[in-house]
Parts: sequence; C-alpha cells; structure tokens
Amino acid sequence: MSEEKALDELEKELWQRAANNEGSIRADAYVGLSRIAFEKSKIKESLALCETAREIFESLGKSEYQSEIFEVSVGISKNYGELRLAGKAAEALGEAIEAAEIIGIEEIDDLYRDQGRYFFDAGEYENSIACHKRAIESTEQYFRDESLGIDYFNIGMGLYELGRYEESIDAYLKSRQGYVADKEIANVADCDYRICGNYAKLENAVQIEYYGRRALDFFTMMNDYRKIWNLKYYFGIAAKSLGELEKAGELFEEARNLAQAMGWQEWEFFIRVDKEIAYLCEVNGMSDQASEILRRIASVEEIVNVAVVHEAA
Repeated sequence: MSEEKALDELEKELWQRAANNEGSIRADAYVGLSRIAFEKSKIKESLALCETAREIFESLGKSEYQSEIFEVSVGISKNYGELRLAGKAAEALGEAIEAAEIIGIEEIDDLYRDQGRYFFDAGEYENSIACHKRAIESTEQYFRDESLGIDYFNIGMGLYELGRYEESIDAYLKSRQGYVADKEIANVADCDYRICGNYAKLENAVQIEYYGRRALDFFTMMNDYRKIWNLKYYFGIAAKSLGELEKAGELFEEARNLAQAMGWQEWEFFIRVDKEIAYLCEVNGMSDQASEILRRIASVEEIVNVAVVHEAA
C-alpha cells in the first residue's frame, strides 16, 4: 500500500472515530485529522480541527488535559504561522507556554524564542524582546545549552525597530560574544553588519568604519552583494557626517548602482539612498535635480502607501 493511500485510510478511520465517540476520544481524532490536513497543506482545515479539539479538551477540564492542550495549541500556532498571521500564532503559542509552565516542560525556552519571532513578524517589538528575555531566563533555569547569540540578536533587532539604537548595539555586542564562543563566524560578521547599521542611524562615523570594514571583508569574500551595497550606503552616511560630501556622493551612487546591477527590487533601499543623493544635490546648488529626485520618491511612496492600505483591508 502506498504512503498516500495509507494516509487516506487513516483519515477515514479517524473521521469514523470522531463521529462514533465523544469527549477526549473525539478530540484525539480531530488532532490526528488536523495533522493529516497539515501534511496535505490544507492549513485552514487543519486549523479548524485543532481549534475544535482544544475546545473539547478545555470543556473536559483544563487541569486534566494540560498536555493535550499544550500539543494542540502548538499545532494552532503552526497553522497560523503558515497562514502568515503572526500575531495569532504568537497568541496561540502563549496558551501553549501557559500549559508548558504547568507541566514543567524544560524546552520552554524554545517556545519563548518562537513566540518572540512571531511577535517580531507581527510588529509587536516590545513583546518580542520580552519573549527572548524570558527564553534566556528559562535556559538558565533548566541548565539547557545557551542560545545567547540567537536571543540577543533578536533582542537587538527589536530594539532597532523601536529606534533604541544604543540599546540595540549593546544587545548585538552580547550576541556577538555568544557567536564567537560558538565559533559561528558568519553570525559574528552579521552582528558587525547590524552594529554598523545602528551606528549609521546615530551618524557615528568612527564606529561605522570600524564595524563596517570588518563586515565588508567577510561579505565581500562571500559575495553577499545585498549586505555589500548596504555597507556602502552606511559608509556614505559616515562620509556625510564628516563633511566629506563628494566622497559621500560617490558611495551613495556606488551602493545604488550595485543594487540595480544585481537586479534587486528593494524600493525601500532606493528611497533611502535617493533621499541622501537629493540632499547632496541641494547642498551643491543643483536644486532642480534635487526636486526631481524628491518628486520621484514622493510618487513611489504614494504608490507604496496605497498598496499597504489595500493589503490591510
């Protein structure tokens, strides 16, 4: 019997079990059916089955079915994740974590990390940071292998999005130490790259050059052009902050040309770099050229804003 046919037979059996039984037996059948639906990429069906199973377990008494509620809540979270509903995925994982704390699951730090990632994707950066801090605490509590590189890296990302650049730098430095200890060289370089990006926001030319050059050496070796052109942009910010406007213009143009040559359609990057080029044009008395660049940027931003509103609706 083929694997697909065996799965179909199991699905029929589980539907019969769900129809002919009540209580936990029916709920278990729905859990099995949800897994089959997930394997078949029927995500909405899998989600509905998981939610129905959880409702049954909760109606039977949370205290008696914590393990089952934990498992099914993790399943609900995964389904919401597949549907790109990060906020709901984080919420469902929160219910799983609540049950995990009661049961005493030692791997709860991994659950907090996953919840932190979902919160980040949902734009809930404060909650994401809190989750990764709880992950660090849980790792220490259960004497599990440290994941300081991952946790502080994600904390740094959240702090950056909140505009708390100094704190973000501190988090990335801690992440860097963790990755150095684990000999994860690519992640060490990524920390240098992110630290450089924070210093670009602060327009700290010395630190941009220090961390940026270390990152550039690695990513040039690896031909990671996306990071290379961003670093060129950061170097342009450093030159601009030092009053070296001609050098800044050359770096901005180099960053822009590299991104275009590689065929990447990163309109957010082009808007950032074009605003800097427009500023330099204005400073150099090229007002007409600056106005044309800013007009083009405004047109693109208007299209983007309309697209975002339409998607949200």
